[in-house]
Amino acid sequence: MPRTEARRRAQRPNYDGMVTKGRRIAAIALCVGLVAAVAGQLSGNLDLRLGNGRVPHVVPFALPGNDITDRAASSVPKVDEQSARMAAAQDLLSARAAAVKSRNKSAWMATVDVPASAFRGRQSTVFDNLLKLPLGEFSYGTVGLAPPLTEERAKAVGPKAWVFTAPGTYSLAGYDRAPRSFDATYTVVQRAGGWRIADDSDSGGVAAMQVWDLPHMKVIKGRSGIVIGNAPETRMRDYSTTVDSAVRRVTGVWGKDWNAHVVIVTPSTTKEFAGLLFRSSDKGLDQVAAITQGVIDPGQRAQGDRVVINPKAFTALQPIGRRVVITHELTHVAARSSTIRSVPIWLSEGMADYVGYSGLDLPRARVAADLLVLVRQGKSPKALPTEADFDPAKTTIAPFYSASWLAVCHLVDLYGQARVVAFYRSVAGGLSADKTVGLDPGAIAAKAFPASFGVTQAQFVTGWKRYMTALARA
Repeated sequence: MPRTEARRRAQRPNYDGMVTKGRRIAAIALCVGLVAAVAGQLSGNLDLRLGNGRVPHVVPFALPGNDITDRAASSVPKVDEQSARMAAAQDLLSARAAAVKSRNKSAWMATVDVPASAFRGRQSTVFDNLLKLPLGEFSYGTVGLAPPLTEERAKAVGPKAWVFTAPGTYSLAGYDRAPRSFDATYTVVQRAGGWRIADDSDSGGVAAMQVWDLPHMKVIKGRSGIVIGNAPETRMRDYSTTVDSAVRRVTGVWGKDWNAHVVIVTPSTTKEFAGLLFRSSDKGLDQVAAITQGVIDPGQRAQGDRVVINPKAFTALQPIGRRVVITHELTHVAARSSTIRSVPIWLSEGMADYVGYSGLDLPRARVAADLLVLVRQGKSPKALPTEADFDPAKTTIAPFYSASWLAVCHLVDLYGQARVVAFYRSVAGGLSADKTVGLDPGAIAAKAFPASFGVTQAQFVTGWKRYMTALARA
């Protein structure tokens, strides 16, 4: 992970690879779409059709003699070498941002090192992909030094090679309410014509993969959202259709006050899926069909969430299972884009599954079969699920999704859908933070129970456990 991103995440609670550590405000939230809860009953044949994986042939572009980086390296003779290098790097990024804005590929490629290389080919693809996106903004911030290259690596890259990092921002016009941030790490070398970017893999950690890094990226626009990725086009169009119907279902339960212009990202491999989540491995991801990803600043609504699809796990589901997962994730998008506070994970995931399964009339005992097996074995949950129960790298998460779903279903059975949605909204920001409980989502929810339902949370939990036992016996 690049240092700039690491520094930014260190200033706020964040997710550790897969699930949030507390899902606090300002965390990078990953709301996991369940595979196992639907796969057991709804799975079909595994469809692993991928793109052809070919890298398009790239014709090298000549470097203009009066390139902006030529001036950067020579126009500041009175400052030390490091300052001159930093200024040159900043000019490189300015030239790249301007190239995107003006749709000038020659100017973009002029910032890239001359020799034919796989990196130059990737940079050609990146520019083409950026132009496919409905960009509202694309810019870089101030450059900073990255850890130095080893002597061996520096010699392999080229003359005076060094590494810098820089934050960036971008937005998708018509979809993002505010720009999203990203981090870039570039290795540069000095050539006769000035400094050139030679690589982007010397980050010293997990590479920050962005959607425009996907080879053979395509963009499919639907009525309610945009699907971006390199999955087979027919599959992406199916996803777009599913999104349109899912948005209607979510709005029918949650209401209309959310950002219903959604962004779906569809990588073609599990490795790409992990890379888009800034993960170094795919451990535990076989349990995850999709993830809602985005940053929430303190006291603010989510401004630009993405639903990222796990290609292997998602395509293992039949269409009905895919419908459940997409609707589940868009419920997270709806809640996050219209509220300002986190809720307990049992309420977040339970509500998302409740909306996901709405209208399907599937027997609850069938959907929650994984949990009810444990209940019959005397291993029924003793309390509402917590964050630790949803880490796929450490546990089997399916029963905890089922437990959360049955908790919300039981609330709806007892008090009606409208009151349960109102309860969620009150916990997520409708109530003023009480000094006695602070901003802890679990404490806020427990305190809201009596006013919302006329019972304490402990009383509800007792009834919920009896309900699961009765369902298991039936």
